[in-house]
Parts: sequence; C-alpha cells; structure tokens
Amino acid sequence: MIRKLFGLIGKLISLALLTAVVGVLALAGYFYYKSGEPMQVAEAQRIAPGITLREYWQYTHAVWEKADDKAVLNGDNRSCVLIYGIFDPIIGFISVPFQVNHFRAIRGTPAFAQYVKHLNGNVPPDDLLFTPWWNLPSIYWWEYENLSWFTTYLPGGTCRVRPLSPSAHLQTSNP
Repeated sequence: MIRKLFGLIGKLISLALLTAVVGVLALAGYFYYKSGEPMQVAEAQRIAPGITLREYWQYTHAVWEKADDKAVLNGDNRSCVLIYGIFDPIIGFISVPFQVNHFRAIRGTPAFAQYVKHLNGNVPPDDLLFTPWWNLPSIYWWEYENLSWFTTYLPGGTCRVRPLSPSAHLQTSNP
C-alpha cells in the first residue's frame, strides 16, 4: 500500500517536472519566434523602424564589447557583455512570468502604484493584463521586450549606454 502511494507520488512529481520543462521550452520557442518580428516598443520603432529584438541585442552586444575593450585598456575588468548581455536576458526570461502574474494579482492596489512609479510606467496595459490565461505568453513577451529596451540604458558607468539600431548608424557604420 505504501509502495503504491510512493509510486503514485513519484509519477505525479515526474509528470509535473516534465510539464514544467515542456512549458519552459515552449515559452523559449515563442520568445525566439517573437524576437524575429519588429519590436512593439514605440521608442524603438521611432529610432529604428522595423528593428527586431534580435537585431537590437546584437547591436547592444557590439556596443558593450567595445566598452569592455576600453575598460581593459584602462586596467579594469570586462563585465558589460557578461552581466548585461548574458545574465540580464536570462534573468529576465525567468523573472518576467512571475512579475506579470504578480502585476495581475495586485492591479489597482497601492503596491501596484509603487511598481508603476518604480518602473516609470513600464507595465503591461490593462487590455493585456486581463486577457485569459492562454494569452499569458503574449503578455510575458510584451514585458520582456519592454524591459529589454528600457533597462539597457542606466545613467553612469562604462557599460550603461543607450544603444541604437545599426540602421541609426548607416552613414558611419560605427556603433
């Protein structure tokens, strides 16, 4: 009897883990697909019409590599590409679903107003936040894309630049 119970619990845990892995892979595939489409961020489209998130990250990565090279010449460590180019996108992918679901839960509360203020209004609009659960990947994408755009510029420091698309530099071909 106990053996059957533990066997059932083991199968349920295995099924839950398999479901979680399939869900994460499906979301990663959706994000990869969406990253090839033009960004939805109005400022990005104003600066570089038609830019995709992949193109934006490639350009940003090139800017950070130059900043890292300059840091090495000054005797500092390389950190821009590692921190902002590798860790930030991964952490964003992991944290965005939790953040969006938290926004859905606290919408209209004083705590939500604090988030809106802290994030400079960068929260999904109501029409996205309150759609059915099967539209959650599109909400997650909205938040990920906006966070990617608005967190690459932080005042100060050698890594913290506002990268523009390559099309913004066609005349000089320099980032």
